[in-house]
Amino acid sequence: MPNDVLSISARCIDNPACIFTGGDMRVEVLIQNTGNGEVGYPLEYMQLRGPNMRLIDNASEQSQVLKTGLANHALKRAFTRIAPGQSVALQSIIKNTELLMFRKEFVDVTAEIGVSTNIQAGDSEELLPFKGSASLKIIGKDTLEREAQRR
Repeated sequence: MPNDVLSISARCIDNPACIFTGGDMRVEVLIQNTGNGEVGYPLEYMQLRGPNMRLIDNASEQSQVLKTGLANHALKRAFTRIAPGQSVALQSIIKNTELLMFRKEFVDVTAEIGVSTNIQAGDSEELLPFKGSASLKIIGKDTLEREAQRR
């Protein structure tokens, strides 16, 4: 049931097409309440810790799990209430060095972004496990230009 009450989406901030031009990529993970009741989500804890991220090089299929941050575990029980239809956002950064770990040019990476934590549904104090994910395709400007020349 917990996986039915929240939906996850992700986007590149200030760069809707997720085109890599050499700098860090700012990412926003949107957590939306798609259920009928209020949901408690440990937003401060997850913002400090960051989402789980795995980068996959689309050409070689090599992958690398990125490190998460440290957060005070007491914050896992500090819940932000999300009303039905409302959403909260986590922001994170994928560093340029992480995007260049597979190749120094022609970046073509999929970022798998996951959030897993305990939530509260409705007025219940019971903690329910929640896991959600989204993915972003990040492509280098030089990769786009090369593909355009091939057409």
